Amino acid sequence: MQDLNETAHKVLDVAERYTQTRGFNAFSYKDLQREVGVKTSSIHYYFPTKQDLAFSMTERYIEHFRCRLDDIAQQRSQGIARLEALGQLYVSVVKEGKFCMCGMLASDMLALPDEVNDKLVEFFQLMENWVTVSIELGKEQGHIKDTINCRPAAAHFLAALEGGMLIARSKKRPEYFEDIISEALMQMKG
Repeated sequence: MQDLNETAHKVLDVAERYTQTRGFNAFSYKDLQREVGVKTSSIHYYFPTKQDLAFSMTERYIEHFRCRLDDIAQQRSQGIARLEALGQLYVSVVKEGKFCMCGMLASDMLALPDEVNDKLVEFFQLMENWVTVSIELGKEQGHIKDTINCRPAAAHFLAALEGGMLIARSKKRPEYFEDIISEALMQMKG
């Protein structure tokens, strides 16, 4: 990611936003050209194919998300508070009219190259591992039920985040998503 210039990052910014609001297959390089203000040949210089764009976009999204998770972990010492912060991060995305970019791309996995699909697996594994560690911490601290099986509970919470976004989006009700996250957290609390 460091070798990309400001223009390439602008292209990735717009492509990410389009993916999160429209879906990956609902925009073209012409759409990017209009918004970024560069020729499609410039976009093709950095991202020869749309699959190359998807790979770079996903790689950058994972890097940014990993930093967000690290920030949450540094700012919150309680496992349950970390999960609440993650839920609020997802809520903020829904309130912006967006969806998790990796979640959107996962719906198109059959149309994406293996390299992008591998990145999607990496993202969801990162998320599941981070949530698992947060649940384990919450159990040790007594804020999460002792009977919780950490890994399946992490998968369940991640499914609530991703699936809840989808349902709330279809209902056009961000508050619906907040209720889903609150309930998922409540079921874990000790």
